[in-house]
Amino acid sequence: MTQIDRFADAFQHGRVGMAVRGCYGRIVRTRHDRPLALAEEQDRRVVMVMGPAALRSLIGKSGYEMLLSIGYKPDYIERKIGEGFAFALLVFARPRGWLKVANWRNTVDGVIAAYPEVAGIVRANADALKSTGFAEFEKQAGFSFAEVDVNGVADERFITVDRLLESDRSALVVRRFLYHTVRLSELYTGSGMTMTDDGQRGVREYVMPICTVSQLNELHELKLAVALPPLESFAPEMLKGAGGDP
Repeated sequence: MTQIDRFADAFQHGRVGMAVRGCYGRIVRTRHDRPLALAEEQDRRVVMVMGPAALRSLIGKSGYEMLLSIGYKPDYIERKIGEGFAFALLVFARPRGWLKVANWRNTVDGVIAAYPEVAGIVRANADALKSTGFAEFEKQAGFSFAEVDVNGVADERFITVDRLLESDRSALVVRRFLYHTVRLSELYTGSGMTMTDDGQRGVREYVMPICTVSQLNELHELKLAVALPPLESFAPEMLKGAGGDP
């Protein structure tokens, strides 16, 4: 039995406290019967994955709690479920090739390697990306990046590779590209650790090039049941912006 087999067995039986070694993983959302790749968004070329410690921290949690712990926002989970997405935890042996802790330096390096057509633009704004907080970028933009994300590429404010090339190439536009195309959300900290929606430090994450599931070694697919909590259990801050009074 491999380490991946042992983890999958512990995960399925809720054996909290198991030592986890040599395992990496990612929670993937898909509309297909089975996930096709580590991420299925158009034009996405890098992804964040978890290491052994983060995987161990998922054991015993509900599917919803797992998503919160890795940096999903409650409204985003609700939207994706409403759009027909299912979730699965893919667990695999350490991938071959480039995989590094997802701090700003490594993430920028990964984006530069994965998107050579915009590498110069990203590199030129690397310092500003690291030193400027997300809230400041949204203040400069004058709109919510998340609202644009709901609209998708039909919204001209959604920054794709082509739109980045046609833009003023500022740090603001690069951050919007990282949000919409690379999927670095407002909870990305650049420290190598995720952050939960309530501001707590989450789990260590790693950045790597995207790949298909067929390219992963010793793969286990663990389907997740993700149920939204009853409305009355939501904290008041979760309801802000969701149609109710603050």
